[in-house]
Amino acid sequence: MNKKKVNRSFYLAFANGEINCYVVSAQKLEKSPEETYDWRTDVLSKQFDKGFVKSLLKAKHDKTIDDVLMDQAIFSGVGNKIRNEALYRAGIHPLSITGKIPPTKIIKLINEVVNYAKIFYDQLEKKGVNDFFQVYQQEYAADGSEVTMKILPKSKRKIFFSEYKQQLFV
Repeated sequence: MNKKKVNRSFYLAFANGEINCYVVSAQKLEKSPEETYDWRTDVLSKQFDKGFVKSLLKAKHDKTIDDVLMDQAIFSGVGNKIRNEALYRAGIHPLSITGKIPPTKIIKLINEVVNYAKIFYDQLEKKGVNDFFQVYQQEYAADGSEVTMKILPKSKRKIFFSEYKQQLFV
């Protein structure tokens, strides 16, 4: 059983194991899941709507893209690993201002989020772990460039990026 060395904020225990969550927001559903959950933002859903997500990004034009990617109302299912990998693959610096990123790059990013989420969860299901990282927790990125790691002051989450490959839009 893999546990982090930090306190979990939520967990579910089962006869054959447990699920540990470290950064989670849980709330009681007042309506049915179908009425509450917007499948258009779920990156693994067949109903995921790239156009709808792109329109939601416009409302967050003044936020950094690393924060926006963690917003579950926009990218449901994206966590820190998917965020770092999708940004690297799209060539976007995590501290870029969302509204300053060119539309073609936004489309590429949305596609990379979906593509990598599928890889991530497929690996998790088949191998029980995910270890296909090009930048996350790497010393050198897939392109050979040095990886920079920073801890974000507000969320205390680590971001990994390549100054060489990932362009900063401000």
